[in-house]
Amino acid sequence: MSAESIRFLIQAGFGAVGVLVIVFGGWPWGAVIGTVLIVFGLWLGGRIFKRIATRDEIKADLRQRADDGP
Repeated sequence: MSAESIRFLIQAGFGAVGVLVIVFGGWPWGAVIGTVLIVFGLWLGGRIFKRIATRDEIKADLRQRADDGP
């Protein structure tokens, strides 16, 4: 399993749980905890990607981001 797919699974998992907490959680704690879960998942996915990705995977990721543009 590549580092990019692991990053995607982590971010998708935290994102899905965060959205469910926002939808089904009570105000204001549901919105706060759900948002924290989403942001934490994005951060953790990027952090793990940087740790386990090979140099070639990082270069390919950066090239793809440059090609996509802003």
